[in-house]
Amino acid sequence: MKTKISIFITAIALLFGATATLAQGTQAYFKKDGVTVFQASISDIDSIVFKQTAIEGEGVVINGVRWATRNVGAPGTFVSSPCDYGEYYQFNNGTTDFLLDNDYWNSVYANSDSWLPANDPSPAGWRVPTADEIQKLTDDNYVTWEWIDSNGLTGEKFTDKATGNSIFLPAAGFRFYYDGALCNAGYGGYYWSSTVYDAYYAYYLFFGSGYAYLGYYYRGNGFSVRPVAE
Repeated sequence: MKTKISIFITAIALLFGATATLAQGTQAYFKKDGVTVFQASISDIDSIVFKQTAIEGEGVVINGVRWATRNVGAPGTFVSSPCDYGEYYQFNNGTTDFLLDNDYWNSVYANSDSWLPANDPSPAGWRVPTADEIQKLTDDNYVTWEWIDSNGLTGEKFTDKATGNSIFLPAAGFRFYYDGALCNAGYGGYYWSSTVYDAYYAYYLFFGSGYAYLGYYYRGNGFSVRPVAE
């Protein structure tokens, strides 16, 4: 495979070096198994860029952090599409159960000083991101973020300025700690970090139309989880 790629790149380089001698209207054909998948006039092409598409399970690197391309669904699983909301988790709670009363601060989950690995709902090889990793995702010196509509669902697209790599996080809203009600779905994204703020709050990624930043909120709320690679 590497030999074929090397020959292909060499051929492309020779082709562009010889464009001045090619007849007007000369076409370039890209084929797979003998079938043309892309065709264009040489005069319409000024460069060819090779960009690796994320392979299942590999994620996408943005500003030095490898992010999963989909939210966590049931514990230990990813949802089937980047547009799917997935499940909502309390801080340091690896199940989707909610504490629907004012005593949720007494939970062993809410009172932990970190998100323990044993309670992490991420699939194997992944984990809940730290606050620092979320800050890297929202750092507009290196990353652009854009509120978009993807397959009928709104959310934030984060793109690495240097590489063009991007991920989409749906605006899944959140589950309110008091009664489990779904709030702000379609209008805001709430994604946990594994970093606590104090005895009652933890850091999370918050985004909506025109903004994306690291904040902190009640640990008893149910937020989405978008893992990073371990």
